[in-house]
Amino acid sequence: MLQAKDFDKIDSIVARYRPKIDVSIRIPIVEYERRYEQVHAGLREKEIDLGFFYWYREMPGDGLYLTGYNPTIERASGLIAPGKRPLIIAGPESGILAEESGLDLETYFVEEFSIPDEYYEGLAPESLVRIIREYGGENLRRIGMLTSLDIVPVKFYNVLKNEIVEGVEVVDISDILSDLRYEKSDIEFECMRQANTIACAAVRAMLAVARPGLRETEVAAVGDYVVKALGGDGVGFETIVSSGARTRTIIGPASNKIIKQGEIAQVGCSPSYEGYKGVSRRAFVMGERTELQKQFFDILKTGYEKAAAELKNVVENDLPSNRIDLAPRNYFNTVTLDGENMKQFHFFSTCHGTGLTECLEPMVIHPEREDLYGENVGIMLDLGLYGHPTDAIAGACVEDPYFKRGNELIKVSDLPVDVQHLVGG
Repeated sequence: MLQAKDFDKIDSIVARYRPKIDVSIRIPIVEYERRYEQVHAGLREKEIDLGFFYWYREMPGDGLYLTGYNPTIERASGLIAPGKRPLIIAGPESGILAEESGLDLETYFVEEFSIPDEYYEGLAPESLVRIIREYGGENLRRIGMLTSLDIVPVKFYNVLKNEIVEGVEVVDISDILSDLRYEKSDIEFECMRQANTIACAAVRAMLAVARPGLRETEVAAVGDYVVKALGGDGVGFETIVSSGARTRTIIGPASNKIIKQGEIAQVGCSPSYEGYKGVSRRAFVMGERTELQKQFFDILKTGYEKAAAELKNVVENDLPSNRIDLAPRNYFNTVTLDGENMKQFHFFSTCHGTGLTECLEPMVIHPEREDLYGENVGIMLDLGLYGHPTDAIAGACVEDPYFKRGNELIKVSDLPVDVQHLVGG
C-alpha cells in the first residue's frame, strides 16, 4: 500500500508544477461569440435554417465548443440558427451546470434528456418538439446536423425529420463544427498547455511511487489526485496503469492486479482543463530491465525519435502527414526481436488530433493518405508497440502533445522519452 514517503514524493512534484499552472485561464465570452458568428456563416453558406448539435460526457466536443457546458450522466443537445445565440436542451439535474459557463444561454429541461423514469419535484418538463419549433421559426425548411450522424441517436434524428415540420429536409453539416474545432485559437492552445502540464506532473508522480507489490489502482489513484490537485476538471480517458500481459490492452484502465518485479508496465493520463485535453503516456520496467527488455525499449525510443523528427520536418515544410507514420513503420520493418518482426506490433497510427477530446479530433494520420495538416492544430504523437507474444515485452508506448502553429512545432511535455530512471524516485 501507499506509504507516507510516497505522499512526500507526490507533494514535492505537485509543488514543483503548481507555479506552472494558471487556474485563472478561461475561455472568454468573446471567444464563444466569435464561434457563433463562424457557425452562422457556415449555416448561411449551406442554406440551413436550424443547426442541431448533440453531446455527452464521453463525446463532448460539439456541445462544449458552443456552450462551455458538459453534462454529467445525462445527455444534452443544442440549437443554433443564423443570427441567434445557441439554445441548450438538457436534463434537469446536470443542466443546472450550464449556468456555470456564464454565457447566459437559454436552457430548457426535457424528459428525453433526464435520467430515465426519474421524478423531479415541482418541475414539469418542456416539450422537445415545441422548443425546436419555436426556436426554428415558421419558415423552417432545412435542418442541419452539426454533430456527426454516428453520434446522434436515431431517436432524435427521427424527431427532427418527422415531428417538427412536414417536409423538412435534414442534412449532414457536421463538417462545420469539425473544421472549426480543428483549427485552434490562442486561448485554446493555452487551455491545452495547462492540461498537458498537469499530465506531465501526474505521470511523474505515478512513476515516483511505482514499486513491486502495489496494485495498479493504487498507482492510478496518485495520478488522479495530482490531476485534481493542480486544477484539472476531468479526464479524456480513464487513467491507465497496466502491467505484465495487461499492457496488451493498450488503453486499459487500472485493475486490482498487483504489479510484480520484472514486469513491463505503462502509465498514462489525460487531464482536462476548461474541457481541453492533455496527455502523457510512458512505459517502464518494474526493476532492472533484462537484455530483451533493453532491446525492446531501445527500439521503441528509436521509433519515437524517427517519428518526432519527421513530424518536425512535415510541419516546417508543409509535407504530407503520412511521412510521420511511415518513418517509424519502415524502421520497425527492419528490426526483429525475440524472433518477431516489429512492424506488425506498430498497432495504430502514429499521430492523432486533440482538443476537446483526447483523440477523437481531426486528424488521424494514415500511412496511405497524403493529407496536409491545418494551420494551427493540436497533435498527439502516440507511438505504440503492442501485442508481442512474449509477456516481458507485451506492449508499451510513448505519447506526447505537440502544437503546430503555422510552420512552428512546439512540444508540450517536459518528460524524457525513456523514464526508467524516474521509477521509484
